[in-house]
Amino acid sequence: MSRTGRTEGPLTPVLRAYLEVRGRTEDQAWAEQVVGTLVLDEVSPGAIRGELEHALPLVRESGEGPAALYGPAQEWARARVADRAEQGLPTVDSSPDARWRDIPVVGSVTACLVSLMVMVVWLVRDGLTVELTWGLLLMPLLAGMGVTAAIATWETVLTRRRLWVAAGAALGVVAVVVAAVTWLLLGTRDAVLATGSTFSLGLLAVGYALFAGLLERVLPQAPARPAPPLEDGAWERQLAGTLRLRLDVSEARVTEIVREARAHAQQSGSSLAQEFGTPASYASRFARDRVARARRAAWGYTALVPLVAAFTVDALVEGGGAPGTSWVWALLTVTLSWLAVSAWRRVRREGDGPQTV
Repeated sequence: MSRTGRTEGPLTPVLRAYLEVRGRTEDQAWAEQVVGTLVLDEVSPGAIRGELEHALPLVRESGEGPAALYGPAQEWARARVADRAEQGLPTVDSSPDARWRDIPVVGSVTACLVSLMVMVVWLVRDGLTVELTWGLLLMPLLAGMGVTAAIATWETVLTRRRLWVAAGAALGVVAVVVAAVTWLLLGTRDAVLATGSTFSLGLLAVGYALFAGLLERVLPQAPARPAPPLEDGAWERQLAGTLRLRLDVSEARVTEIVREARAHAQQSGSSLAQEFGTPASYASRFARDRVARARRAAWGYTALVPLVAAFTVDALVEGGGAPGTSWVWALLTVTLSWLAVSAWRRVRREGDGPQTV
């Protein structure tokens, strides 16, 4: 805790050190660019701090700035990630992000954001008054929890099965949620609870935010228990699942990494756990493939464009959907098209640039 009462982040001291060593703001700015580059590559904070601390003594001894000593921040940062990968040093946090306990908490936070989006749409569509139904009030919560459940399903299945199985399971959850939201809205549209200001949906967002805070306090955290030693077969499966979870490691690369680990352990005559530690710690040694990650994102946006465009055509030509929402679908189609084009441009940029693996 600092003197001002604010909690410092794990990288705050080393960033401050870059400012204090020569008293130059450009030195701290260089370090901040390193942090920004590595955070986008999802490098763990501990690895980022270690690299910056390792580079700082030369700055202090030489009196030169880090930009003069090491070159542009982005190039130096990605070169260090490549070096760490070659040396087998932990780089990326490969643990799952989603937990089943988080579904109601994160779902309530998402419901807060959905409520604000609904308020804006209803203001444009219906003006300053809105007919409140149970469907309208509960739809943000159902949608928010459904999205979080789909993410948790995706990560859970991906740690055990191949990519297409995880995608199918997650899409199955999404389909159930969409059907439930549709039934909720259509089934309650005639049962109006009250007619009030559209801005009351903003109060609904506040209510969901408070509900999320309450759930975070009252829901118990999972107890921390030491993981039992894994047999080689279980270790390999968990390693493969951890690598798949990162989304940027192809199935062929997953198979190769597992095979190399098995061969090395057999050569040394020890178990995989004894040789490499936990599967997550071993997986963190491998740098992310930015090209593969960018390509998957580009394909994802590209696949969504015709789907949303179909809804747009239905709303504009056939009159499908709620009145006054055709412009929303049109705007969404344009946005997704722009994202798809930008994503493919990024694939090309990443392919032309230096790689970290």
